Amino acid sequence: MRPPGRDGMREKKGPATMRDVAERAGVALTTVSRAFSDPDKLSPATLRRIADASAELHYTVNLSARSLRKRSAGMLLVLLPDIGNPFFSLVLKGIEEGAREGGRVLLIGDTGSDATLADAYAGQLDAGTVDGMILIDGRLPFAPNSPARARLLRAPVVALSERVDDPSIPFVGIDNRAAGREVAHFLADLGHRRLAHIAGPPGNGLTALRAQGFAEGARERGCDVVGVAEGDWSIDSGQAAAAAILSWPQRPTAVFAANDEMAIGAIHAFAAAGVSVPGGMSVVGFDDIDFAAVVSPALTTVRQPRFAMGRAAVDTVTARIEGRTSAERVRILPFQRVVRASAGPPSRG
Repeated sequence: MRPPGRDGMREKKGPATMRDVAERAGVALTTVSRAFSDPDKLSPATLRRIADASAELHYTVNLSARSLRKRSAGMLLVLLPDIGNPFFSLVLKGIEEGAREGGRVLLIGDTGSDATLADAYAGQLDAGTVDGMILIDGRLPFAPNSPARARLLRAPVVALSERVDDPSIPFVGIDNRAAGREVAHFLADLGHRRLAHIAGPPGNGLTALRAQGFAEGARERGCDVVGVAEGDWSIDSGQAAAAAILSWPQRPTAVFAANDEMAIGAIHAFAAAGVSVPGGMSVVGFDDIDFAAVVSPALTTVRQPRFAMGRAAVDTVTARIEGRTSAERVRILPFQRVVRASAGPPSRG
C-alpha cells in the first residue's frame, strides 16, 4: 500500500492530470486550465502555486489534447425565424460562401420564432459545439439577466438584418428607416398624394423602422398616409390587407408593402377586384426577392444587398471569434430602389 502524498492526497498510478494539479494547489480545476490557456488573468501567487504543484507531480500539458480543445469547432450557427421565406435564400448563400472560405460549415436553426427552440439552438454556442452565431430573427436567446444571456453577450454573435435589444451585439444590415422614407419620396415624385402602408407584424423591429420612415417621407412631401393595414410577411396577409384597403372610405392611389411577398399578395388581390396595377393602384415592395421580377406586373421594390449582407455577417462574427476588437460593430450596407412596372403616376380619372 502506497503512503499518501502531500496534504493527504493519495498517490496513484499513471501520469498526473490537471485535476490532480488543482487538488495539490488547492484551486479550482478551471483555474488550472486558465493558467495554461490564459495566464494573464491570474495573480502571480496563484500561478506560482499551480507551477509548484505541476512540478511536484511531474505534470506536463498534453499539447495534442489542448490543440483539439482550442481548435475551431469548424461550424457557425445561423438562427432564422422561417427558412421557407425567400428573403433568406441569398443571405444564406452569402453566409455559406464566407463560412466555407474560412473553413467552416453551417448549422441552420429554423426557430419558427419559438423562443424555447431558439434557446436550445443557442446552447450549442454555450457548449462550444459552434464557433459563433449569426442571428437573423431580431431576438437574443435566453432570458435577460440570466447567466446564459450573460455568457452569450461575451460570445462571438452578430445580428443580421434586424438589430437586437442589446447594443453590445454587432449589427449588419441596411438603414430600413431611410429606405421607407425613400419609397414615400418616390411615390410623391410620381404624383401620388394619398398613400397606404401594409406593415409587417407588430412588435417587429423592421416593421417599425420601415413604417416610421414611410410616414416621415410622406410628411416631408406633403402626402397623407390614409391608413396602415397589418400583415405577417406572407402573400396571404398581403392579399387580405389589400382587400381591406379597397374597403376604406378614402382609397389611396399607391401602396407600400413592407416586404415583397405581401406586395405580391396585394397585386393579386387588386387584380381579383378589377383594380389595375399601376393604373388604378401603384404597389411598391421591399427586399427584391427573385419572384419580384417575374410577377405580373413586375414589382417595384427596395433591393437589399442580401448576399453581401451574409458575407459581411461572417466577416464580423469571424473578427469576434479571432478577438479582433477593433472590427466595426455596426455595418450599414447600401440599399437600392428598383423601378419596375408596378408603380406609375396616379390615374387622372
